[in-house]
Amino acid sequence: MSEGGSTLGRIARRSFLIGAGVVGGGVLVGAGVVAWRLGAIDGYELPASEGEASFGAWLKLARDGRVEVAVPHQDMGQGIYALAVMLAAEGLRLPLEAVRAIPAPIEARYANPVMLLDGLPFDEASHGALKQSVVWTFDKILRVLGMQGTGGSTSTRNISAQIRRAAFCMHDMLARAASARFKVPADQLRNVGGAFLTPDGRTATYAELASDAGKLKPNDIQPPPLARGAYVGRGAPRYDVPLKTYGEAKYGIDTRQPGQLYAAIRHAPRLGGRLDRAVIPAKILGVRGIVEGKDYVAVVAETYAAALAGLEKAEIVWDDSKASSVSTKDVFAAYRAALDKGMDFKPRWIVDSAGDVSKASGKEIAATYDAPFLAHATMEPMNATAFVTETEAKVWAGHQSASLVQLMVAKAANVPSDKVEVFTPFLGGGFGRRADLDYIAKAVEIAGRFKGTPVQTIWSRAEDIRDDVYRPAAMADISAKVDGDGMPSSFVYRIAVPSVTDQFVARALPSAKGGMMADRTTVDGALFPFYGLPTRSIENFTVDLGIPVGFWRSVGYSLNCHFVECFIDELAVAASTHPLDYRAKLLARAGSYEPAIRAARVLEQMAAFDKANPLSPGKDGAMAGRGYALTASFHSFVGEIADVEIVKGDLKVRRVHAVVDCGFAIDPPNVVAQVRSGINFGLTAALYGRVDFDNGKVVPANFDTYPLLSLEDAPNISVEIVNSGAALGGVGEIGTPAIAPAVANAVFAATGKRLRSLPLTFGTA
Repeated sequence: MSEGGSTLGRIARRSFLIGAGVVGGGVLVGAGVVAWRLGAIDGYELPASEGEASFGAWLKLARDGRVEVAVPHQDMGQGIYALAVMLAAEGLRLPLEAVRAIPAPIEARYANPVMLLDGLPFDEASHGALKQSVVWTFDKILRVLGMQGTGGSTSTRNISAQIRRAAFCMHDMLARAASARFKVPADQLRNVGGAFLTPDGRTATYAELASDAGKLKPNDIQPPPLARGAYVGRGAPRYDVPLKTYGEAKYGIDTRQPGQLYAAIRHAPRLGGRLDRAVIPAKILGVRGIVEGKDYVAVVAETYAAALAGLEKAEIVWDDSKASSVSTKDVFAAYRAALDKGMDFKPRWIVDSAGDVSKASGKEIAATYDAPFLAHATMEPMNATAFVTETEAKVWAGHQSASLVQLMVAKAANVPSDKVEVFTPFLGGGFGRRADLDYIAKAVEIAGRFKGTPVQTIWSRAEDIRDDVYRPAAMADISAKVDGDGMPSSFVYRIAVPSVTDQFVARALPSAKGGMMADRTTVDGALFPFYGLPTRSIENFTVDLGIPVGFWRSVGYSLNCHFVECFIDELAVAASTHPLDYRAKLLARAGSYEPAIRAARVLEQMAAFDKANPLSPGKDGAMAGRGYALTASFHSFVGEIADVEIVKGDLKVRRVHAVVDCGFAIDPPNVVAQVRSGINFGLTAALYGRVDFDNGKVVPANFDTYPLLSLEDAPNISVEIVNSGAALGGVGEIGTPAIAPAVANAVFAATGKRLRSLPLTFGTA
């Protein structure tokens, strides 16, 4: 590959070939098969028992008269169940209490192609024929494969249009049924609280009309564009908040089945280590047995306390003959070597490029940034309850893909997948960790040794941190040549980081081939910039030393947005220009490019806030600073302003203001809540987060060595929403990417010190 030439076309064509002909490592999918399968999928309807009426795949009128809306995504705290209820109630002109959300069956009709389509290496603002062909092909194949999934801030984008359309169609069918019953034109009927009322006072409820309506052929109803309505654009109380507030919500760890046993698990202390043997030397009250796995040992008992006691007393011998000896210093040394090798390093991908950076002139400004591995540290540690017999299996667990759980459980229990039942409670935090399903597979293996008895396997907090799939560490070299006005004439971005997608696919689908194309997540937040950078090269150096990495809230954006926005700040300082003004000039250089226009609107609101709310001076001798960051992630745009105080090296984030454009805010209060959540999550990483390795061992062991942001240290956060009217963007993760660079830039504004390593500590400046 040439240094300056764009390889996007080559990557995209390869994507097309893979999508059109090769799935899961060599399964040819013919057009006729796809068309036949799609027809069957589109015809799926929710099962309805006696006294119920199904209206397609999304809505059903239940026996008690309430409308049920099927939700194929897990509620990880992002409020997707509440949003589905809002959309259905709006379209059906019902009060919220007349609608309830139910988990969708594990069926191909509920696939989430959006999550994987977002990973294609295309500019979201481009509309070329190649992109349209690839996206069309992938969409059809992914729908046929039927993989359900929750992640990538795609839940609302995946189901909102489908639920709205289903609701409008159902309402039309009910109206036509009422018209036929009363022999009154449908446009003369009035809706009153789930019933149709004729001009002369006759009424019929939805439940009374359901049987007749269900026999009608649905019309092709296209809902109007999203706009402020009874609930949409206003928001509504989330039904799950009171349950969670008063401790009544049921999570996976709350599962209780008759005769249930409990298992405590411990993994090999070194990466790649294996279990040699394990025994419990003496009888321990309540302990039922010990299970030896490939890389773990578990003690099963009548209570979790007894299982832990047995695990502590067990004599365990580990086999480290094939264990890793990798340490953190080795990782960053490998990153440095790869970046120094440059064009000669493989695998290296130029994921986005324009112009010829080798011909650019001007003064060069360069910087290197790095970030560590991070754990997920979900509030609810990993757990799963499994029930296994010779012919069937059941599992109760929080997860991010019911269809993938079904496949994995079937394999682990050695039963057909249609003999697997999956029960999904609330998730006590997903953040990408519950996309990897190792904890469920192992729980099934353990329960398989106690057939006919449910067994709940729980990871201790220490085990949860020690046996994670981590947000990868990364190192980036960024350089730009600038003209006399300090504006970049070239921009070169090179990041060394392992591929999360390749590792995830290898764990989930071992037969699938990874490494065949660039992993977009490695450069998300750097490629296709909304800034006017007409001469650029965005490159990924895939460096993998065997440390398990996985999806983490905002994935690659958490790395690349930080590196890019800190460097933009450095360019602004070099140009002696206010950071907001410098960004405005860069956006203006992009002209009519849609992302630049949306970003500029966000920047304008940031500038208005900045002017109306000047930085307050530090108290008691503290140095105060204000920093800015402007990011795009998951088809949404976010700008954040952070105010910090520093006293004797102690960094305190006092205030954060965020401006958000997610296209249209269907549920504004929840958008605010999710952005605040993402900011606080990102602050943990910015201020404290770090997982180190020493000779193959994970160093942090619990919250004492892997601290989280406390309520005491959380800043005052305000969120401003900009409804641009663009296509819907994600919300659940978009608050995270901008906070670290905003804080880092604020630290520079306060101290004049540029901190280029995360977490932000003055000892490593």
